[in-house]
Amino acid sequence: MMQTLVMIPAFGCDERLYAPQVAVLKKHVRIQIIVPNAVSYEAMVADVLNKAPDEFAILGTSMGGRLALEVALAAPERVEGLCVIGAGAGPVADASAGLKRSQRIRSGEQAQVIAEMAEKIAHLAGPRGAATRQAFINMGMACDRETLARQSDALAGRVDRWPQVPEISCLTLCLWGEHDQFSPAADGLRLAHDVMEGGYTELPDCGHFPTLEYPDAATESIVAWLEDVGLM
Repeated sequence: MMQTLVMIPAFGCDERLYAPQVAVLKKHVRIQIIVPNAVSYEAMVADVLNKAPDEFAILGTSMGGRLALEVALAAPERVEGLCVIGAGAGPVADASAGLKRSQRIRSGEQAQVIAEMAEKIAHLAGPRGAATRQAFINMGMACDRETLARQSDALAGRVDRWPQVPEISCLTLCLWGEHDQFSPAADGLRLAHDVMEGGYTELPDCGHFPTLEYPDAATESIVAWLEDVGLM
């Protein structure tokens, strides 16, 4: 039986965020993509653990990367490996700004919120920067408005998990873009250092979405991580 890799997309995103990776990985592992739809990380964690098998590796980007980290902390006996892409373990910088974003989404400004975020999603000078920005817009506009607002609520409630990070014992890959404007590379380096067994990969000329901006390099890193975990 194939072992399972749970993949959690970023805010406003869906399975298209990982399409290049799934095309390769589905031959070797069972892929389960879970799109978060709850107003808190606690509820999101409960949903993932309810849907996932008894044992699994987990990968997530941005909001999904933070959720993957939270899952690893909540159920260490079930998580065989962790991959965090562009997501630190710190608290939300400005909860009021996050809640205002949620309010804007609910009041009909979804397109404006997505467009504003899209300007910082990718490293536009990179080879797939513009295409990645458009991909985020396409996914964000396809996302149900209330789902998007709930995700925003959860982001606004992030607490500080840095003190708990050293408890993470599974093999952890921290995959970052050099020019990530949402979570600086320093977060990834710190995360890789603080977990018990961490590795750090940084992609040059890359922003917040390595899986789309540099799909081949991102896939190569993820495959190596899964091999080390024992899932491939």
